[in-house]
Amino acid sequence: MPHDDYMRQAIKMARRSENDGGIAIGAVLVKDGEIFAEGTSSVWRNDPSGHAEINCLRTGCAKLRSTDLSDGYILYTTLEPCGMCMSCAAWARCSAVVFGAHRQDVPGNDYEIDNFSAGELASRLHFAAGRRMEVTGGILSHECAGLLQGYRDWLRR
Repeated sequence: MPHDDYMRQAIKMARRSENDGGIAIGAVLVKDGEIFAEGTSSVWRNDPSGHAEINCLRTGCAKLRSTDLSDGYILYTTLEPCGMCMSCAAWARCSAVVFGAHRQDVPGNDYEIDNFSAGELASRLHFAAGRRMEVTGGILSHECAGLLQGYRDWLRR
């Protein structure tokens, strides 16, 4: 499957998150062309670390019984991961992170460090044996950004 197909699965997870009362952000973890784990946001359950990416990585690592996802695991997420989620992906040694909307594509999404870039953060992280985590953004960006048009209203709840 190409990036678009996996992102569509992440979009399905984002819609599930929204239907459950959360923010419309979703993530999937892919290995060898198969979806290995899924994640939705649980921040609305009073869990500040319950981002979709974190929950997806938790599920994947629990399923694998390892925190080492360096063997070709790719994290797909509908929104550019924040610093916490990028760091978690790095600690789990994901091979790559692919995201839909850039954070600046979502009005009112000002939770992150000024001029933050997931790709820039990944380039500054140090990995064993000089390995780098690839970061690709902008996959189905308009559709992913559209999921979060009510982001500011959701924050006020």
